[in-house]
This record gives sequence, structure tokens and C-alpha cells, in this order.
Amino acid sequence: MTTTFPPMPLLPVTSPSTISACRNLPLRPSDIFICSYPKSGTTWTQHIVLTLLLADRKYKIAASTPCDSDAGKDDLAYNHVSDYAPFFEIDAHWQSSSSTNSTKVLADSVRENHDRLGRRVFNTHLRWDMLPKQREASGGTPQNDDNEGYDADNTRSSDDNDSHIHKERPQCGKFIYVTRNQIDVVASFYHHLSNQIEGTYTDTFETFLKDWMDGKIPFGSSLHHLIGFAGGFADNLYDTTSSRDHDDIDDDESNSVTDQPLLLLSYEKMKSNLRTEVLRIISFLNLTHIPSHVLEEEILP
Repeated sequence: MTTTFPPMPLLPVTSPSTISACRNLPLRPSDIFICSYPKSGTTWTQHIVLTLLLADRKYKIAASTPCDSDAGKDDLAYNHVSDYAPFFEIDAHWQSSSSTNSTKVLADSVRENHDRLGRRVFNTHLRWDMLPKQREASGGTPQNDDNEGYDADNTRSSDDNDSHIHKERPQCGKFIYVTRNQIDVVASFYHHLSNQIEGTYTDTFETFLKDWMDGKIPFGSSLHHLIGFAGGFADNLYDTTSSRDHDDIDDDESNSVTDQPLLLLSYEKMKSNLRTEVLRIISFLNLTHIPSHVLEEEILP
């Protein structure tokens, strides 16, 4: 028996063409996706990841330059977490390709900030089946000719309008998945949607709870979201079969076959033992340049 998901309801700030662009973005080994169902601790995790990345970058630059050189100073910072970890699936972060108006690429502002950081970081509430899987080849396109997209009704352009659980592995990249107690999620999500401008929810909490359980709220069912990622990362390994067939891929730029593409975090564990979870993130992202005293005295509360 094949399990299928209904199409995911989306906020007005996301169009079908953007969903298609998200699904087909060519991945890079250094890419980081902070994934979650809404109100699960996404923004908190974004701040943690960016703080660690900036610290690792700072001390990596310092270690490679003379102590008295200004070249070793790094003052990269952010005013808002979305400066370097933008919301992946909103229209404002994509633009029409210069070569064809029918194809979307990341907006110039997103690419410029990622260039400053030295790697791409995104936060997303999309399910696993809606995220990219194929590695970017030397020509800047996915290695597999996978052009699966979404039609104007927000459904997958496939044999039916339901989304099957995808067990397809990613060829590269790092995916951090954050979970949270569902009672807290639904309460927080109700207050969030009731007070935001786009897609404001105007009914009662009781009605919201029923709609949420039925998967009618933006981003659909939280259970489908979790099951989708569980299926995609069942063995938590990379798909190396396709990438090894291409001579233009440098092994130094590839995620190791012993690496794992997914790190599972829980909001509750982060609250109860933040230090342990931060150390797990550091290990997962292979951040090796942060001195222990900086971690203990400047980063951790």
C-alpha cells in the first residue's frame, strides 16, 4: 500500500512557480536547510546556526592570516536572521531567470548575502518531497534531469494530485529538522496566523484546531510533515550513486559517504540542555575553528 499526502496548502506569499523552483534548486555540499513545521523553533535554530557559522568563519580567517594584518579581521554580522538564512519558499526570494522568464532563480539579494557568508543557508517549512535532492554539476544544473514541478493548483505535476512519501536521498547538503510538542505548536501557530498580515486566520481556536488536524491550515498536516522527513531519511545516508558517475565533481567538495544528511533536533531538548544540542550542531556541520573558550564564554548562555 502506497501512502500519499494531499497537496500542501500555502500562504499567499508563495506561488506554484516558486514551489517548483524550490524543488529543482541544484544543491551544493555546503548548503544548510533548517527545516521544520511552523512554530517548532525554526527562528531560534536559525540564530544558533548563524552564530556558529559566523564564529567559525571569523576564527578560520584569523588562523590563516598574520596577527597584525587587517585581512584577518572579519566583521560580518546580520541585522535580521533572514539576511543570511532566508525563508526558502516565499516569492520575494526568487526572481525570473535572465535566460527565460519561465524559470525562477534565487533573487540577487539572496545570492549576494550567501556569497558574503560563503555558503547558502535557508529556513523552510516545506515537506521533504518538496525540497531539492540533486547536486549542482559544473554547469550549474542538477546532475539528474529531474524537472518535476507543481502546477497552478499547487499540486504536483505527476500522475495524480497526491504527493507520495519520497524516500529519495539527497546527493549532498545538510538538513537540520526541528520538532516540537504538538500542543505547543498548534497554540503558537494559531496566535501567529491570527496576527499576521498574509493569510490572517479569523476564526476561533476551536475551528483552527479542527482545520489544523485536518491539514487545511497553511503548510498542511504536521504529521504528514514528520512522516515525509522520516521516509526521506530512513537510513540517513547520501545518494552517492549519481554523483560518483561525474568526473567534474571534486571529492574535496563532496559530503563524505560517512556523513549523515539529517540532524534531528527537538525544541524541548534545546531548552533543557542547549549546550549538548549546540555541540551536536557543530559536529554535524563540521565547524572545527571555534575555540572552546569562545563557545563557552561568548556563544552559550
